[in-house]
Amino acid sequence: MLAGRKVLCRSRDTSSASPARLPVTCAPWHHLPVDSDWDPFISRCQQALGDLVEGRSGPFKALWSHADDVVIMGAFGGCERGWEQVSTRLDWAAAGIKATDRAAENVVTVVGDDLAYTVDLEHMTRHAGDQPQPRTLRCTQAYRRENGEWKVILRHADELPRKDEQQR
Repeated sequence: MLAGRKVLCRSRDTSSASPARLPVTCAPWHHLPVDSDWDPFISRCQQALGDLVEGRSGPFKALWSHADDVVIMGAFGGCERGWEQVSTRLDWAAAGIKATDRAAENVVTVVGDDLAYTVDLEHMTRHAGDQPQPRTLRCTQAYRRENGEWKVILRHADELPRKDEQQR
């Protein structure tokens, strides 16, 4: 264990099309036991995010904590806190995203006993206007175990900007 944390690395090509088969590829020092509930939960979460971008918020909302400290800072801007506001925001976002072909590229996953986070690049095709537009979001989500079940407690997503080649 690294500083009391269980650290996982996911493969860089995970797709919501087959969430039950998210492969784990880790460096030798990452081979650590992980809670048996984590993999099924994160698979459901990836599938639910695919539903969200296609206009169905229910499956993703079902994975969220209903506590007052949940937060969403979505790619359409804004910041909502508390389950009532987050729930409303998820419905609003699902109605406006209009995307298909979502695939998640996991950058890092850290799973502790009761807290976890993921950092992903989410690739999709957005259908707004006349032309389909490829879109990549950089997303950080945090999770907490509540009553023995993993729940989403934070989502922060924004457009992945191109690297500034002028910056040295």
